[in-house]
Amino acid sequence: MKSIIKLSLILALFVSFSAEAAGRKQITQTFDASNLETVAFQISVAEVEIEVYDGDEIQLDIEIEADRNWLSLRRGDVDDVELEVRERDSTLRLSIEEDNIDQHWRIKLPAKLAVDFEMGVGDVRIEDFSNSMDMELGVGAIRVETKDVDYRSIHLSAGVGDTSIRGFENRSDQERSFISSDSYYNGDGELTMDIELGVGDIEVRAR
Repeated sequence: MKSIIKLSLILALFVSFSAEAAGRKQITQTFDASNLETVAFQISVAEVEIEVYDGDEIQLDIEIEADRNWLSLRRGDVDDVELEVRERDSTLRLSIEEDNIDQHWRIKLPAKLAVDFEMGVGDVRIEDFSNSMDMELGVGAIRVETKDVDYRSIHLSAGVGDTSIRGFENRSDQERSFISSDSYYNGDGELTMDIELGVGDIEVRAR
């Protein structure tokens, strides 16, 4: 009887471990960016960290985790979740748009690339950015730090939340209503930044 109980426990632990393992996945990929001008991201729900560097490769490290089933407390299966990659006209498009999964993207991005970004829910943090950007986020928070660059124009818009532009040479302006906020900056550079957020806060800071 004790042997049967021990075997049952071992099988249960194995099944539990296999289910948990199937509920997690890591995607690591590198892309040659020497002939690219823009990288575009389309993501459903995620936490995103972007570090800009002087190089010619886009380096991705993506951790994916399925939501827990509220009945069994087990996570779903993410084996079939894949990174979609498309390249056209000097633009690389990267996307994972499945619902009911949590994503954590860590990205090393060449400084020469402009960014086009669309995401449903999450937080975005970008360090040492020095190019043009067009970003749309439904709900979350956005923080961008720029380095050694000025912009022709920056526009931040939050439907419900706050916006701020700090540290640039010229003065920025802010327009606030009861729940919404828009911030504007006009400088001496050639680059542009346009960020729209439905609910949450946006901060762009030069350093």
